[in-house]
Amino acid sequence: MRRGVSALLLAGLAVPPGLAAQAPPPGGIAEVERDYGLGFGVATLGWDEASVPFDDVAMGTLSLERDLWRGVSGRAAVAWGGTTLTADEPVDAGVWSLDLQVLLAPEFGPLANLPVTPYAVGGLGALVTNPRGDLPTRSQSQWSYGAGIRGALAERWGVMAEGTAVGVRFADPLVPENRETRTIHNIRWEGRLQWRF
Repeated sequence: MRRGVSALLLAGLAVPPGLAAQAPPPGGIAEVERDYGLGFGVATLGWDEASVPFDDVAMGTLSLERDLWRGVSGRAAVAWGGTTLTADEPVDAGVWSLDLQVLLAPEFGPLANLPVTPYAVGGLGALVTNPRGDLPTRSQSQWSYGAGIRGALAERWGVMAEGTAVGVRFADPLVPENRETRTIHNIRWEGRLQWRF
């Protein structure tokens, strides 16, 4: 009898902790962890200063998120759209926003059981403006900070609503030889549908 008990104890100790933690519940169905999220959305970008010679922009967005730790995830995102450069003669221009961001969500305590999860977001990136014609394409550094909420629609699908303030080191697009920059701000609102995998 003692030999049998000793053998069972040794067998239990020999199981790696990771395997023991991954054992399915008594019902036989284990929750599948989905560490990535692919997002599709629409956004509006509004310039917060009247001196900026671009109209506000409606944009399409694409993003990829990766859960890093509990309540912490990283995101790579791109947004694109078209606007008008208000010169003597209006000029069409393409706008791209490229972002690397960190999301922080309070996924603990009573906040973990809410139907929607609030989060804070911040990061760095670049804003690219590309007027047609002889005016130069500008790639300008930017930083962003804001907040949002997310909720689940189904096992793999969710929705997100987000608002961010963005600071841009902006160069005058109407003066190609002028490379001096100044800090301007814009406000971006975004809605996103996300697929977890």
